[in-house]
Amino acid sequence: MAAASAPPRFRWPLAAVSAAAVALAGFGVWVLRNFDPNAANSPFMGCIFLEATGLYCPGCGTTRALHALVHGDLVGMVAMNPLLPALAVALPPIVLHGLGWQVPLPGAVMRTLNNPKLWLVLLTGYWIARNLPWWPFTWLAPG
Repeated sequence: MAAASAPPRFRWPLAAVSAAAVALAGFGVWVLRNFDPNAANSPFMGCIFLEATGLYCPGCGTTRALHALVHGDLVGMVAMNPLLPALAVALPPIVLHGLGWQVPLPGAVMRTLNNPKLWLVLLTGYWIARNLPWWPFTWLAPG
């Protein structure tokens, strides 16, 4: 008689973190649907780096971009932070791969996405480029 295999273990910590992430994302969508970060009385905090230096950081415009996204304004989202759509596509496979899931992407793609040097160069280059005062770099600035 063959030995019965044990049922797969349920991962309580992962389930709890996933549930919390879904709840937090839902709350974030609700907040962004009900409050406008562009309004004068907005409850959202401005960028501290921008206020201190007058320069845009890589995240400048992200709150307004997400506000545009939850209202279905894809053009407005890209206008606020052009890097956000690329990050929105790249982040889920990176997280799933980090959790041990088999992501249906070629190994070379996953190695590239998981390479810290890629993100260091990309974010630093984006940070510099969006502060240059000449066309075509001016379209990288929020708004």
